Order: sequence, then C-alpha cells, then structure tokens
Amino acid sequence: MAGSPNDALVAKLITAPTQSERVADLADNQFVFNFLNATHSAQGDDGFIIVINPATFPALMTGGGALGLGLIGPCGLNLPHVHPRANEIQLNIGGGDLKAQFIQENGGRVVTNTLSPGMATVFPKGSLHFQQNLGCDPVTFIASFDFVDAGVSQITKNLVMLDQEVVSASLGNLGMQVLSNIMIPENIALGAQSCLDKCGIDRSKFHFNGTFANFVASSGSSSAVPKPSASSTAVPSISSMVSRSYKSENIYASEPDMSFQNNPLKSTVIGLSAALLAMMVWTIYSTIIGRRRSRSKNIAGNFKDAVSDMDIVSYN
Repeated sequence: MAGSPNDALVAKLITAPTQSERVADLADNQFVFNFLNATHSAQGDDGFIIVINPATFPALMTGGGALGLGLIGPCGLNLPHVHPRANEIQLNIGGGDLKAQFIQENGGRVVTNTLSPGMATVFPKGSLHFQQNLGCDPVTFIASFDFVDAGVSQITKNLVMLDQEVVSASLGNLGMQVLSNIMIPENIALGAQSCLDKCGIDRSKFHFNGTFANFVASSGSSSAVPKPSASSTAVPSISSMVSRSYKSENIYASEPDMSFQNNPLKSTVIGLSAALLAMMVWTIYSTIIGRRRSRSKNIAGNFKDAVSDMDIVSYN
C-alpha cells in the first residue's frame, strides 16, 4: 500500500518525547482540516464518506480521536462493517431518518434504532453495524472515534477475498459459480429495494455524484435532489442542480423571506435551543438544591447551639 505525503511528519510526531514538541512540530494551519476540499475515503453509487486519520490529518497525533463525515444519498446504505480499534459515536445532523443496527458478537442480540436529525447512537468497538437511509433525500452524519486510527473492515467486500471454496462452504455450499458472479458494490451503496421502489429509483441507473461542498451549497433547496424519473439514465450532479436552484453564491440571497420551517439550519437551531434549555433547567435545579442544603445546615447548626444552651442552663 502506498504511503501518504504525511508519513514522515506522522513518524516524527509518534517519536516526539513530549506533547509540547508534537505541537511545536506542526504549523498553525495544520491543526485545521477542510472537509469541503477533502478526498472521499469511500465513494459509491449512493454517497460518500470522508474519514480523517493521521495520514490525512497529522494533528490528530496530538489528541486521541478521529472524525468522519458521511453523506448517504436517497435509500443509501453504509454497508455492514466493523471498526476494529475504536468505539464510534454517530450523530445524524440532517436530511432524514437513518436506520442504525449493530451486533457485538456471537450470541449477542441485535440492537436496532431509527435516528432522526439531532439523534446520536454508539457502535461499540468491533461491533458489526450499518446505517440505512430510510428516505428519498440525502442524510448527513458525523462519526467520532476514540482512537486516531479506528480502521474499517467491510464485511462483504473482505469476505469474498478469502478462499472461495472456504467462503462457499461457510455460506452453506452456495456454489462456486454463484460466488464468482457476486458483484459487491462500493460504499456507499444503494440500499433496501423497498426504499428504492418508494422513491422511484432504478438500481441499475442511479448514481449520486455530488461532493460535500456541493451538498452544503445546495442544502435548503427542496429541489436539490429530485426523485429520478423512470426514464432517466442518470441523476443530475448536485453542482448542476445548485446552478439551477440559486442565482447567487449566497444560498440565502434568493430567498430573503425563507420561513423557519424551510430553513436548512432548523434542526441545528432546535438542537442548540434544547441544549440551552436543559442547561438553564440544570442551573436552576442546582441553585435550589444548594440553597436547601445551606438552609438545612443553618437549621441544624442553630438546633445544636440551642441544645448546648439548654445543657448549660440545666447544669447551672
């Protein structure tokens, strides 16, 4: 496997004896990662994922985690996979609902949840998991990892790389001919057929070829990702849809009276408001509890003083 341009720097950061030296070895701008210009770590027919690790973002060597960003197109599927070296916390940041499912190990139970925008879930280290977009619009998520190099192993892709006779036997003697003809899709792939039927998507023709920068620019337009017609041979790129939807580079310029309901930042505003409200409630609660405890201590102290005075009077 070819190395990255940052290999020498990463090696230097690994061997640096102190954190201060690691920080000193990096320029200020090397502590910033721009997802808008990043190369996709995975790109399939229905979306992409960008994962930062020390090879692409050496500054991670000064911390202890990593981050990923994914855009799953209509009915898209983040194929079943495992992260062998890290726990994952995934946050749905907008677009629609995601079905999230994992199983930890043999004999374990399957954990299934539906994540609406603003909801997060955890995938324990080593667990087999996936995410399925349940709707006809793209969904964006953020994944955080508690190790700088989480790793990923796509189950179906790597399974068929093993000895075919062994794989065939493992699948109940599926048959060599059938196994040889299996075409494993790239991640992100088109997902459940029931969703594709609902959204009018032809599995053989659909291709989601936008970038994250295009998606950011086009978010907020109800026509950004139209449902493909049955006769279409390809879905228009997001960049071409952006040029049709907006006359200005400022995505809000053509919609000065945009309602809150249609605002693309609605989910973010609601989430921040809920967090602020929770903090206010906790602050008020803590203040009340603190005052009650202080009052109880004063009462207890006064009671003790009164008892002492009574003892003195009684003794006298």
